[in-house]
Amino acid sequence: MFKIGEDKPVINPYEIVKKRVPSDKVLLFLTPRLFKEATKILQDKKEVRFSGALFKSVEGYYNDSKVFITLPFWGAPAATAGLETLIAGGGKIFIMVGEAGALSPKLRIGDILIPTWGLREEGTSYHYMPPNTIPKPDVKLAKALYNEVKEVKGRKKIRVLRGGIWSTDAIYRETKDKVAEYSRLGALGVDMEATALMTVATYRGVRLAVAVAISDELYGDQWKAGFKTKKLKKAEKILVEASLKTIAKTKV
Repeated sequence: MFKIGEDKPVINPYEIVKKRVPSDKVLLFLTPRLFKEATKILQDKKEVRFSGALFKSVEGYYNDSKVFITLPFWGAPAATAGLETLIAGGGKIFIMVGEAGALSPKLRIGDILIPTWGLREEGTSYHYMPPNTIPKPDVKLAKALYNEVKEVKGRKKIRVLRGGIWSTDAIYRETKDKVAEYSRLGALGVDMEATALMTVATYRGVRLAVAVAISDELYGDQWKAGFKTKKLKKAEKILVEASLKTIAKTKV
């Protein structure tokens, strides 16, 4: 029986994307601060206008490996459009680095989460995979990223955990009952892009892992924001270095 949505797409990124990515190793930094930090430590860097689906992009080298770093627009639909464009342009290995709110006291502002599965409450992923699909990163890449984060962190008092992430389209509808229930189910953080990007990567057959720094805490009596704290900035620097090291070492 024919099901709506299973037919050929009207707009196919593989047909309209003419440019090739400068490197098949691509990092998606979800905030300007993360992108700026990564740009600072690249060598032989050059700004590239690759696609209107990306706010900024820079090619360069890290440890003698050519990489392509990007700043997508935020939110699942926009970030996914950027990822689709990069995949159609030849990207093979991807690491997404962003921020997330903590759902449990296990994580506090300035800690780090490496998602191993996701809870889908954004709408984009449902156009790619059935509702019962649990989004997951590439297992080997996520493990390598976790190990690199732990090594770069060293003895710093920053907690690095693996677990679930909840992605939502509605930042002002992260209700207390959802925080409690999704935390009970094992989700440790909430963002807006991770589950969509993991789903699309699986659908397109490319490798993708995710790392997020904890920017705020949702589990207490009141919301606690830490977007400008030194703790968060320190965690972000660790993630930038670790993600670049991981992708530079990864073979296509």
